[in-house]
Formats: sequence, C-alpha cells, structure tokens
Amino acid sequence: MTPYGPIDLRPVWPAMIVALTGVVVLLVQAVTPKGRSAPFAALSLLGLTSALSAVALIAMGKGRGVVLAGAVSADDFSLFLHVLLLGIAMVAVLLSPSYLRATGIDRGEYYALVLFSVVGMLGLVSCQELVSLFVALEIMSVALYALAGLHRDRPESQEAAMKYFITGAFSSAFFLYGVALLYGVSGSTFLARIAPAGRAATGGPGAMAVLGAGLLLVGFGFKVASVPFHMWAPDVYEGAPTTVTALMSAGVKTAAFGGMLRVFLQALPALASEWQPAVAALALLTMVVGNLGALAQSDIKRMLAYSSVGHAGYLLAALVAAPGVGTEAVLFYLVAYSAVNLGGFGTLAALARNGREPRSFSDLAGLSRRRPLLAATLAVFLVSLTGIPVSAGFVGKFYLFTAAVSGGYVTLAIVGVLMSVVSAYYYLGVVVAMYMREPAGEDVWAPVGVPAGLALAVSVLVVLGLGVYPGPVLAWARLAARSLL
Repeated sequence: MTPYGPIDLRPVWPAMIVALTGVVVLLVQAVTPKGRSAPFAALSLLGLTSALSAVALIAMGKGRGVVLAGAVSADDFSLFLHVLLLGIAMVAVLLSPSYLRATGIDRGEYYALVLFSVVGMLGLVSCQELVSLFVALEIMSVALYALAGLHRDRPESQEAAMKYFITGAFSSAFFLYGVALLYGVSGSTFLARIAPAGRAATGGPGAMAVLGAGLLLVGFGFKVASVPFHMWAPDVYEGAPTTVTALMSAGVKTAAFGGMLRVFLQALPALASEWQPAVAALALLTMVVGNLGALAQSDIKRMLAYSSVGHAGYLLAALVAAPGVGTEAVLFYLVAYSAVNLGGFGTLAALARNGREPRSFSDLAGLSRRRPLLAATLAVFLVSLTGIPVSAGFVGKFYLFTAAVSGGYVTLAIVGVLMSVVSAYYYLGVVVAMYMREPAGEDVWAPVGVPAGLALAVSVLVVLGLGVYPGPVLAWARLAARSLL
C-alpha cells in the first residue's frame, strides 16, 4: 500500500517473471557440482512461458494501464511487442543447447544473461519515461556485451565484445544528452509531458528540442545499426556466438524500433517536420550501404550483418510515414524479420560441431546432398530476406514501401525496391552454393538436435504462414499502432 492506494504491478509481471527466472538459473548453477549439467534451458523456457502467460492475462484486461508513477504502461503496443520478444527469446533458447555443447560454452550464465537482456527489451518497449527507458536500454545492452564475448578462447569474440561495449557507451552518451536537453525544454522526462513542449511559445520548433530529438535519433541509430552508426555490426555479428547473434539481430532490433516508435510518436510528434527528413536520409543511406556492403562479403555472418543494416533502412523508410500505416508496417515487418533472422542464424548454429561452424559460402557447398532438410530450410529464409512472393519478407516489404509512398517518400520506396533486387545476388548466392556446387571435403556438420529442429520448424511456419495469410498479424499490428495515437 501507498498513500495513494495499492500498487498494481500486473503490467510489469512479465519482466519480473523473466528477471526472477534469470536469478534462479544463476542460483542453480551455483549449487550444481562441477562436471554436472543442469536443466538451464528447460528452466529458461519455463520462465519465458510463464511470462507469456502473464502477457495473455494482461491482454484479457487483467492488468492493463500505467504503473510505477506513470513510468511503465501495458497497452496494445507494448503487449504486441512483449509477445514478439518473448517468442524470440524462446526460439533463441531452443537453438542454444546443442550449439553451446558443440562449441564448449555450455554454461548457466549464458541463459541468465539471455533472460536479463530480455528484461531490458521488455522494458524498452513499455516505458513511458525517458530515464526508465534508458535503464531498460542499459539492462539489455550490458547483458549482450557479456554474451558477445562468451567465447573466451576466441580473439574475435573478445574483440566483438569490446567493440560492442565501446560503441554502446557512445550511443548511451548521445541518448542521455538528448534526454537532458528534452528535460531542459519541458521540465519533465515523461513522454506525455514532453510532447506539449515540443514547440516554443512562438509556434516554431525550439533549437534545444530539435537537438535533443537528434541526439535521441543518434542513440537509437546505434542500436538499430543504421548508417553511419553501423560499423560495430559486422564485427560483433561475426565474433559473437551464433545463437547470440540470432538474438541480437531479432530481439535488439525489435526492442530498439519499439522504443523508437514510442518516443518519437508520443513525445515528439510536434517535431515530425524536423526529424522525419533526418530519418528519411538515414533510411536512404542505410539501405544503400547495407546492401552494397553485403555484396563484398565472403563470410556468411558478416554478409547477414550487412543485410541486417539494409533491413534497418527498410524499416526506417516506413518510420517516416508513422503514425498510422507506417507504424503498422514496421510492427508487421518486425515479426517477419525476426522469424527469418532467427531461422537463418539458427540454421548456421544447428550445423556447429566440435567447435567448428560454417563461415564461408564454400562451407555450405553441397549442403542439399548432405542435409537436404536443412538446406531447404535455409533456402526458405534467404528467399524471404530477398523479398520473393509467397514469403513473409515479400509481404513485409510491400507494406513498408507502401507506407513510404503514402507518406510522400516515393524515392525511398524506389531505392528500397532496387536494393532488394541487389540483395538477391548475395542471398541467392548461398542457395546456389548449397544446391549447385560439389561438397568440399568430408561431411563435418552435425545432425540437428530436437530443440533446434523445433525452433527452425516454427520459424519456417511463421515465414510461410505470413507470406500466405498475413491478415491476423496485420490486424493485430493495426490495433497495436492505434494505441500510440
């Protein structure tokens, strides 16, 4: 009880359950004798499933609203992204056991760090106050810094963790400076109170407000890996454990775009005429640099990293048309993109054995003869990333570019289509290697374990299902978008 009545913590139950599960995993590891294994993955899945059940209860009306003095909300927007983020985490956990054993890093702290990073992601999409949002951003980031360097005996993994930490520190500084400037303009860090102060008394945009919005854009730009804030992505994606890369490519981008939508649409709508052109310029640069950079890569994970940069550009192209159809398009594409990237990186992780993973196109040569199901699975994800019809990627890109056109940014849509054509070269190059090249050497790739196989099957079903019947998810995304208006 407080002087103002009882505290209702139901809107934050999902994050609390995930955090508590992370603590339990650490305690179980502490009491597990050396040389013995514990069911860390099962415990993590149990916690994530419980958190998903809590989200379902809130969605049915038992816990909606704003709590913690207005800092955290449980609305349709946050519930949509909570379901997506918890689903991403569950797939990442399913992919992990066989990969961790194959690479010799099967330790309990891995699962605890994954869970703590998810806590930050959940907070990032539901916070209504900038300081709380920054804390959630740091909870997510700090856990991922440690996960990126989990391969302690690999120099490239330590390099990835260091680069991610340094660039993350820079992005945090930009973000905090932006928060300080907006606080100076409005006298508050709450999104709802910043919005009325977005314009000066004369009706024109205040310089401090515009600068604050710009610094927030830089901070979010680092997290979504938009150009020119993307240089960390190729090295971190390459050096981090592949299951961590899968979590980063799907979870971090989803959480960062969720936080970005909430901040810019709820706190800074009055400055849209100032930040939309800047976002459009970032989108143009990001699409071009990401896709052209991927053309030059021979390492699969680096190629997918630059691909991820390009897809951030596609999402930014729709962001300029938000609110409305732009927000719906971004939310739908985050679902499709997450399924595709989890499946793509998950396929690479499923092939790991004796510390070795497929890294180059030649490593996958002839995979269709050795692992036909796995080759077909990876081909589905690559086709979807290209944007070929009857895939989630095609439907998602259609709505993204339609949103850009509806917002008056026809050039962005044209560039996006052209870059999608360019991307076909490097995506389909992997398919050609799997189906049209002779295997090089002996078969060294491991068969897929049951949990990883289940995760890949779910990803394929989502990708194909959204390509054929996107209606229900689009309707849910539309409902979620309305809660930001």
